[in-house]
Amino acid sequence: MKEKIRNILCSLPVLLVLPYLMVIIVNGAEQALTVHTFDPEEWIACMLEGQIPAGYEMEAVKAQAVVTRTNFYDEMYEGSSLRDIVIKRREYGMSAGKFPELFFRKKEECYEEAVHETENMVLTWNEELKLVPYHQISSGSTRDGQEAFHSQEYSYLKSVDSSEDKKAEEYLSSFYIPASQMPKVLEIRERDSKGYVSWMLADGKPVEGEAFRTGLGLASADFKVQKIGSRYRFLCKGKGHGLGYSQYGGNCLAKAGYGWEHILQTYFPEMEIKNIVQIPKAGV
Repeated sequence: MKEKIRNILCSLPVLLVLPYLMVIIVNGAEQALTVHTFDPEEWIACMLEGQIPAGYEMEAVKAQAVVTRTNFYDEMYEGSSLRDIVIKRREYGMSAGKFPELFFRKKEECYEEAVHETENMVLTWNEELKLVPYHQISSGSTRDGQEAFHSQEYSYLKSVDSSEDKKAEEYLSSFYIPASQMPKVLEIRERDSKGYVSWMLADGKPVEGEAFRTGLGLASADFKVQKIGSRYRFLCKGKGHGLGYSQYGGNCLAKAGYGWEHILQTYFPEMEIKNIVQIPKAGV
């Protein structure tokens, strides 16, 4: 009898994960993640690991945790399922296959600590959850949301100084693209007030600056372009779209002794930090 009980106990771990193993075999790891209910904070810690380096200061990681939680609940409140959010993990800074890998492996303690220390804290504007973008390095100041999106809906994203970003090793980067892979005529027509290309003409056709830079894999849309022989050289300032939270700038503030609340108030001066339980779901 004891041997039988021992065998049953030994098989329990396999029995517990068997449904998920079968889902992985049939539908892939992403679907397996969505067939089981986890604490939202566990999901946030998982997403956080794919967004910001573990070597950053804890207060900067905490600020990112609040940004991540805000976007997570904003998606949920807008009607997205957990599966939808997993599928759209690129929005959270993750590559195509990284989310399942991050979930099942042991996470760095700093991510779980950051989530725990900021538990339930989100950013709001007029008592509502809003999109709170983030990027790695600004070009020296963050961009104005209304100007970047051409919509008053994003007026809560104000341009703020982030001049410490200019000291980042990756602040300036060069990209060389063969002329054969480029439009024959490339003309920058408009930049925003911070220097990011708003739109341009490619062989006479209008193209948004951000769409152009992501399509070519450039570091940012704050670039200058020059044709050198048979190649085009793009010199970029910063890394990312330049909107919202600059992780490098936030890390500099953390090194200077500022806490995560101050960091978030610096980059989102129009927004308030609140507990998610205080935000009515019907109001967002």
